[in-house]
Amino acid sequence: MPYTVKNEDFWRKLVLALFILSMLGPWAFDLLNVPAQYPCGWPTVRLEGDFCGYPMSGIGALLWATGGFFYIINDLIKGNIAARIPELITLIFTWLVILPFFSTLLLIWNKNSRRLQTINLIAWGLAGIPALVMFILQTNRDQLVHFSYYLWGLWLYILVAIGTVIFEILVSRSNIEPSRDI
Repeated sequence: MPYTVKNEDFWRKLVLALFILSMLGPWAFDLLNVPAQYPCGWPTVRLEGDFCGYPMSGIGALLWATGGFFYIINDLIKGNIAARIPELITLIFTWLVILPFFSTLLLIWNKNSRRLQTINLIAWGLAGIPALVMFILQTNRDQLVHFSYYLWGLWLYILVAIGTVIFEILVSRSNIEPSRDI
């Protein structure tokens, strides 16, 4: 049995620590209109033309994205949900990003549940989708080379999601196969 599978509790705790670290790192830029003749002061970065970008943490980006939650609920009660479909999609993507944190916590608490292992695998697989969409939508080809290192929190989250999916597949496969230890 591989070392990673033997110490799955340790690796899941490490995944949670990396998840929290990635949420504290920058995920997006808040655009500020600064004319091109003026420099962008630290910590902002000149993005394009008259815009500077202020790095926004993952937690800040998620709080910003869920800001319309109560408006969505109000329109849902009134029966006018069609006007809030973009905010509803953003809210669903936000929950997909946060869901793996809770599924991993539950899996640490209840180690032997095959159902929780499957839910955790699906949650991490789905969590990578909104993070990739967020990264692709806010960078173009020129910015990818110059500014991708500013979004290290988003990169870390994507790498943790990919690594956790691989890890959970290994763990689930090792639980299915009979032990070959003598």
